Amino acid sequence: MPTSSNPLADVTGASHTGSDDQLRPDTSFVYTALPGFKKALEARRAMRLFDGSRIPEAVMRDCLRDATLAPSSSNLQTYELYWLRDPQKRSAVGDACLEQPMAETAGELVVVVSRVDLWRRNLEKLVDVMTQGGARPLTPLLNDYYGRIVPLLMRNDPLGFNNILRRCVFWYRGLRGPFIRSPVNRGDHRVYGHIQASLAAQTLMLSLAAHGYESCPIGGLDPRRIRRTLGLPGKAEVTMVIAAGRGKAKGLSGPRVRLDESDLIKEV
Repeated sequence: MPTSSNPLADVTGASHTGSDDQLRPDTSFVYTALPGFKKALEARRAMRLFDGSRIPEAVMRDCLRDATLAPSSSNLQTYELYWLRDPQKRSAVGDACLEQPMAETAGELVVVVSRVDLWRRNLEKLVDVMTQGGARPLTPLLNDYYGRIVPLLMRNDPLGFNNILRRCVFWYRGLRGPFIRSPVNRGDHRVYGHIQASLAAQTLMLSLAAHGYESCPIGGLDPRRIRRTLGLPGKAEVTMVIAAGRGKAKGLSGPRVRLDESDLIKEV
């Protein structure tokens, strides 16, 4: 049995695969990691014109691998990264990006796709890894979370019965104290999916910068044509396309412009 009526608050017994030798941030990172991170963060700009040269395969694979280290709600990792290597698919996606110069001149294109429809498959794979193929049982807390709570939050059906169930559960529990209010419907799941995909996309762009390459997220595109090019089902949603490569100086629209910190950062 779970040790608390609120598994989101109770971490007792939650650890399943962690170990003391896992890499974790510590004060030494201020000297070893922070300078390079700051440099990559400040150098990353939306590059709108590239020289067309390809990124070495090993570098690109390393950047994509870094992207998969992005945080993911419930660790369901409901996204896919399509690295376009086929010339015909690449050309078709470039056209679907409205022939914008960053898509036409980039050395590499990556389509970031939200795949909330794969939540159950990913959950089964996740549990299989955590239990070492069923040889090692989940802790009671994790078994309750992944066996009961995650399906409650993620299930959908054609008639919307699960939406009604979630709405009633959230409303009732909300009367007793703070409680989650979403996801309730497919719209909430769409938001959830694009958040997960965007976290991976930002991690990819920062990794590209750290490897010495520039990038540009493209949101102005035709998602239907991209889905058709990649053979994706209707429930898959294109979050963005990332153009990457060696940028040209005139590919920057000007100095970086940011709103005042007081407009964005609030202390309460």
